[in-house]
Amino acid sequence: MANSAAILHKLARNAKMLGLTVNSESQTAVVIENGANDLTISYVDAVFSPAVVGGVDSSVSPYLGIGVGNPGKIKISGATTTDTVAAVIDTVVAAKVLCMCAALANDIQLASDAGATVVADIRGHSDLIGMGQ
Repeated sequence: MANSAAILHKLARNAKMLGLTVNSESQTAVVIENGANDLTISYVDAVFSPAVVGGVDSSVSPYLGIGVGNPGKIKISGATTTDTVAAVIDTVVAAKVLCMCAALANDIQLASDAGATVVADIRGHSDLIGMGQ
């Protein structure tokens, strides 16, 4: 679906431009310094059911069907083991990261325990509600 590596690299560049400290950046995750609760940003691919949308097999023709318009989600994972939104978005840095990710119009997942527990799903851009998951 989406080029998740490009999206993550864009988020890392945006974080640096905002003055945030990017601890690490890879093809699958961006880690932003947030004291004891470092934030890991990753991309969750869209899930389609059924796997063949509109009778088109995505392995044969990935650009056909409604699936092209269904963006994945951006996941912000905190290191905290407390399963609340307040524990994940615990500082001004975390709030800046949330705002930065919200600018992309994707749905956002907030997760605790290094991504193991999703504590909130935040809908993306209101004009794209029919396209999200």
